[in-house]
Amino acid sequence: MKSREEQGRAMSAGEAADADEKVNILLVDDQEENLVAFATILEDLGQNLVKAHSGDEALRLLYKDDFAVILLDVRMPRMDGFETAGYIRARAKSRHIPIIFVTAFDDTLDRISQGYSIGAVDYIMKPVNSDILRSKVKVFVELSQKTKSLEREVRERRRIEEELRATNRELEAFSYSVSHDLRGPLRSISSYGELLIEEFEGKEMPGDTRQYAARVCDNARRMHALIEDLLTFSRMAREKVDCGAQDPALALGEALSQVALGDAELIREASYPTVMANRTLLTQVFVNLLSNALKFVASGVRPKVRIRAENNGERSRMWVEDNGIGIAPEHHERIFRVFERLNPQSGPPGTGIGLAIVQRAVERMGGKCGVESSPGQGSRFWFDLYPPESKRAPGRPL
Repeated sequence: MKSREEQGRAMSAGEAADADEKVNILLVDDQEENLVAFATILEDLGQNLVKAHSGDEALRLLYKDDFAVILLDVRMPRMDGFETAGYIRARAKSRHIPIIFVTAFDDTLDRISQGYSIGAVDYIMKPVNSDILRSKVKVFVELSQKTKSLEREVRERRRIEEELRATNRELEAFSYSVSHDLRGPLRSISSYGELLIEEFEGKEMPGDTRQYAARVCDNARRMHALIEDLLTFSRMAREKVDCGAQDPALALGEALSQVALGDAELIREASYPTVMANRTLLTQVFVNLLSNALKFVASGVRPKVRIRAENNGERSRMWVEDNGIGIAPEHHERIFRVFERLNPQSGPPGTGIGLAIVQRAVERMGGKCGVESSPGQGSRFWFDLYPPESKRAPGRPL
């Protein structure tokens, strides 16, 4: 599947192609000299000029090709311009093609009104003023090119949407497979490892068997946590997110009930500004940021976490600050990517998805997030959400 950048370039190229694409202009007059005069006036527009010497010939051409505009003489033998226009308007494919009637100065007001009633968009009087004719036709040429550009963009967007739907279907199938085909074997591995350790509880195990069994159980648990985080991350991309007015204090309370604080010092404000958010996602954001703050602390240091809020112009900003090991500025963007861990071997255990989940959850609620940090100085994670009164708040009634 193409990246968003590639899709954007493709759409821009398509729009440019439509702007340069020539359109057809149909010139209808029974007099060859008039057709030559029209073509001479309009050749500077750089479009395809198609001539028809009668209404019958014009209708045959309209069955074969599309036209941006029709320049149609009123006075023609056998089938005049009005009758020709009537047939053009009766056919669905040509019904909306602009028709500019060309008529003589001595035509009566009734005949001109008749032309408008049939569907003419304009009149040009003979003898023709070159500048006026060229300007009028140019308007419809540009309109046709913009219409083609819009149609191309709609087709491209529909194609992208279908690709996204197909990708989502594949993700759902993958998630189902992961949920059912991987979790079962992992549970068995972990269970048998634990049974092995219990079987030899208080007994001597040969060699490093006990250590190996403990490692098996530990890695099974880590793999289970990784699967859960991956499923959470993928669900956030697929599922519909409904936002409403939420009190962050309630979501924070739910998060604290899911996080083991231990002896950590927690400082939080009594109240926070109401924001437009999804309660489940907002709770998940707090859970992940709190877990992150408690995990990345230097050995022997008591974790200290502060949660505060401030108004930031049109948005409300929440802060989760810690006294952890800190993050170098060059890694501030990197840590929000999937599977990005700064110290995968020596650092605290983790899946490398927690902060990616935070970013995706905040973005699904219409906000953005980031971090201010430096090594040894702790980290200050923040995320912005809209207050309910903001016109840009997601889910706000129009």
